[in-house]
Amino acid sequence: MKTFKWLSITLAAALLLSLFVSASWVVTENVVQATSGQEFCSVCHTMKPFAETYAQDIHGGNNPQGLSAACADCHLPHDSQSGYLIAKVKTGIHDGWAEIVALFKEPDWIGNLENRESYVYDSGCLRCHTHLDRAEGQTPTGAFGHQTYFKSAGAMHCVTCHTQVGHRDLLARLSPESAIAQPTTDQPTPIEESAQ
Repeated sequence: MKTFKWLSITLAAALLLSLFVSASWVVTENVVQATSGQEFCSVCHTMKPFAETYAQDIHGGNNPQGLSAACADCHLPHDSQSGYLIAKVKTGIHDGWAEIVALFKEPDWIGNLENRESYVYDSGCLRCHTHLDRAEGQTPTGAFGHQTYFKSAGAMHCVTCHTQVGHRDLLARLSPESAIAQPTTDQPTPIEESAQ
């Protein structure tokens, strides 16, 4: 009789533990998805120009095929699940704090564009834009740029050339006088359009 009691307790504990783990995973996955897109990220007032330019970009709401990249697709690393989740937590804490600080001092968004390699991850770009090193149908300029990127062994980043990718005419939105001196270089090549 004692064995039956311990067996029942063990089975009940295993069942409860598996239900807890499953429920935790479902809740975590839903929270991760709900906090990864434009709807969530643009709640902060400082993100308004980014939400507007994202909606005009082929990676956002202006895609004829109806496809779009979520904010986290570009602004979080996709090398590993754990790295993604750790970066998501760190970025969330940083952005929350930055939003509070922005009440007193507006961020230097144009200056921050110079550091875009630190918050736009190539691993996100390469999840969708696969085989760029040998893709057919690219313009000669696009093919040369992509071949140079792959030969650079990490010295170049996607945003080295695609300076405003994901946010069409961002510089013009942030500062109209700065946009005159710097043309947009984030227009997709024919191969990029077909990858959408």
